[in-house]
Amino acid sequence: MKKKTIKSRLLLTPELSKLKIESINENLKQLISCIDRELCSLPEGILYIRYRNSIPNYSKRINGHTYGITKKPDIIYKLARRRFLLLQSSIIRQLLDLNWTRSTLDTFNKKCVQVEELLAKYEAAGLDINLIVMTPNQQIWNSNRHSQSQYRREDLIFPTRGRVYMRSKSEQAIGNLFEKLHIPYRYETRLRISNIDYHPDFIIMLPDDRLVILEHVGRMDLTDYNKRLIARLQTYNSVNLFLGREVFLSFEHDTRDEDLLIRVILQLLTSRPTKNRFLVYAARNAGCNIDLT
Repeated sequence: MKKKTIKSRLLLTPELSKLKIESINENLKQLISCIDRELCSLPEGILYIRYRNSIPNYSKRINGHTYGITKKPDIIYKLARRRFLLLQSSIIRQLLDLNWTRSTLDTFNKKCVQVEELLAKYEAAGLDINLIVMTPNQQIWNSNRHSQSQYRREDLIFPTRGRVYMRSKSEQAIGNLFEKLHIPYRYETRLRISNIDYHPDFIIMLPDDRLVILEHVGRMDLTDYNKRLIARLQTYNSVNLFLGREVFLSFEHDTRDEDLLIRVILQLLTSRPTKNRFLVYAARNAGCNIDLT
């Protein structure tokens, strides 16, 4: 029997409260608005890929006519992104018609296979998937070098598949899942608050270019560790970085079960963070074109 992939299991969630469903749906509507705005800036047409002697050749079909674009990578990626966004929009609109129960999502998950097949097709043709699934700011956030915590660098011994070195196997599991799902993140990057440098475990950029923080709670058995965690959460709270909106937590038991970890990540993706000025400045320092409006 074919094993379910990560993306097809991403939406398998337990039943949610009516209030949570309303919050998720509101965020999904915002995502649709972002997608629609970007689609307006992309060229019309359908991307076709054919192989000659195992070499991919690209063409654009529009209004019944086909044009070769193999030597126009910019157009190729824009058409690939357009197809991806149209499929994403279709899936999100269908999500809005569901009640977010396990039974309805089991049926809906079949749609997600289309996304996987589309990305597999593009990847087989040698296209960079990140350029297709990420916004320009997400690409910058994902790829540019950034300052990391210098604390005990010798402890960074657990590499993700993308060769990001982390301090624990649990953080490694989180990083690997972000990378598999093409979710752009930065590990222990600098976040300056009130002239003090903090280094959250993960800062993630969402499709609408807003940022959220994920702190992994790995040593709840240590009193000093808990005190430092509480102090940091209080600092976040003092500058309007609130738990459950801009800040999220994962725990050791989450990383032992991939389904639990996926649910943690789903909370991030369906959150409604504000454009907090400290996170905006962090993005600007990375070269991202983001404002506070």
